[in-house]
Amino acid sequence: MNKRSESAGALFRLLVQRMGRIDVDDSSREAYRELERAGLVMNSRPFVGNQLYSLTRAGFEIKMEMACAKEAV
Repeated sequence: MNKRSESAGALFRLLVQRMGRIDVDDSSREAYRELERAGLVMNSRPFVGNQLYSLTRAGFEIKMEMACAKEAV
């Protein structure tokens, strides 16, 4: 997750830990957008009131790398 803001990196780690169960609100919206621009998440409900973001293939691959690195420790 090089070149990501600290808030986007922290949000991505939380998404992985909580399996995506983090509400989108004003405090997290820009970090979600940054992760979306990076191709790590996608807005699964762009035309519905509450936004829902899901990991993309690239995001899932990073999630797996993080899990493997954690197991190696």
